[in-house]
Order: sequence, then C-alpha cells, then structure tokens
Amino acid sequence: MGTGLITPHFSIAEMMCRCSNPNCERKNPDMNSDMMKMLEELRMQTFALPVSSGARCLDHDISISPKKNRYGGVHVQSVACDILVGHLSSPMVLNLIDKARAIGFSGLGVALGGSKFKDRKKRFLHLDARHLLSEDMRKVFGESAVWSY
Repeated sequence: MGTGLITPHFSIAEMMCRCSNPNCERKNPDMNSDMMKMLEELRMQTFALPVSSGARCLDHDISISPKKNRYGGVHVQSVACDILVGHLSSPMVLNLIDKARAIGFSGLGVALGGSKFKDRKKRFLHLDARHLLSEDMRKVFGESAVWSY
C-alpha cells in the first residue's frame, strides 16, 4: 500500500491520510483524478511540490480543524492538498499562487506567518478544486474560497 504513483510526480504515499489509525480507509487516498491532473500541471509549470497533506479521513480532518461541518473539509472529499512552501521566497510563492489560479484551482489557503507559522518549515499553501465536487457538495463548500490560517 502507498507505493504506486497517481501521476508522474505524485505518489499514493504522499496523498494518503497521515492519521495514526492503521485501518484508516483513506490510506488508499482515491484522489479526484481531475484535481491530480491539475496538480501535475502545476508541478510541470513550476518545481517540485512537497505535499504535507492530501486525503484525510473525517476523524483526522476534525482533529486538525475541529470547526468542520459533518462532511469534514475538502481534504475528506479528495480534492485538496497542502504544499510546503517555507523554503520558497515570497516571489516564488506568489508565482505558485498565480499559476495555481490560472490552472483552475478554486480554493486557496495560505499559512505563511503569524505566531503559529514562525517556523518556516511549517508554512504551507492549501490548494483545492472544490469546483469539481458534486452539485450537492458545492452547495456545502461553495464554488471557490480563499483564506489565511
């Protein structure tokens, strides 16, 4: 489990849930294929993109961010990932954001500073493709979103 590739540059191991439950159903991430194509395109237009979080089970998602609805967040829906960016300069992060938006990512969260992210190694960019969700789920999560942590 977790050894195969989803795209030429992203593996199952990178995208699977990182919870401590060995029986977690999201150890096989079953990521949305269109979102993964978008992520691969972003990788091809930029540089290596270290993933810190891909798919999440509902329990793990709630443990990370307890203010979720009963569906959890878009990580639970397999249309999101977090990319580590602490090693990048500000112009590189802005370029990454510009390219992600041009490719079509519809959710963007930035964790770049403040007391929680003083350690640059913890800084990340959340990207999601919530517009790919079913109509019912788009009613829950919206067509697009932007926020900071």
